[in-house]
Amino acid sequence: MARFVLEPKSVLMNEQEKKYKDSETAIAALQASREYLEKQKAEVENNLTELLQQDPGLTQQIMSMTVM
Repeated sequence: MARFVLEPKSVLMNEQEKKYKDSETAIAALQASREYLEKQKAEVENNLTELLQQDPGLTQQIMSMTVM
């Protein structure tokens, strides 16, 4: 027999509610992580842009490199 037939409805509802709350917590943590990583990415991009603007020779060196 299937488990849902053997368990009381209240037990199943509590389990589903816990899974729902755990999922909400995980989503919030992932969103915070995403925001942090997006800020870090923007900062790195800005730093790289600034570096390349300060040293045009570096830009030429990077452009002449081959990717393997």
